[in-house]
Amino acid sequence: MADQRELHDSGHAVTIEQLHSMCIEYTKLEGTPEENLEQINKLCVECGYQNRDKIAILPMLLENYEAKLKMFFAEHIHEDEEIRFVLEGRGFFDVRDKADRWVRILVEQGDLLVVPAGIYHRFSLDTSNYIRAMGLFKEDPKWTPINRPEADTNKYHVDYQRSVTEFC
Repeated sequence: MADQRELHDSGHAVTIEQLHSMCIEYTKLEGTPEENLEQINKLCVECGYQNRDKIAILPMLLENYEAKLKMFFAEHIHEDEEIRFVLEGRGFFDVRDKADRWVRILVEQGDLLVVPAGIYHRFSLDTSNYIRAMGLFKEDPKWTPINRPEADTNKYHVDYQRSVTEFC
């Protein structure tokens, strides 16, 4: 297997509109850290995000680093949307498109990504081996992955599949 931290350019660029067709929201915040935090605070009020967490993924900081990287890279869904704002560093969110092909999304400082509940995805660092990100949650922070193939019949995955066909 190739190094999961590499770019893996498929030769097919994906537009913001194509991400929207998968119900994925991507925004680049270009302000200072203080200005970006102000925008995040406004988003939290508008969307009802009540809680936040921060994660730093770096070999010397994250306990069980290698095991965590394997867990993050396993194909899975969540029953809640996953909202990440990148504070520092870089990484990749790989998501499945409507044809079940991987789409690689580079996220770096200032990027806000909203991945809907039920979509198959995985996460990897890039070759810098570092990212610090904030997660936003409507309720208590939780990160419960449901791996493939167990998630194929999960209500949230089935609902997501229906929504990309009908609405997004």
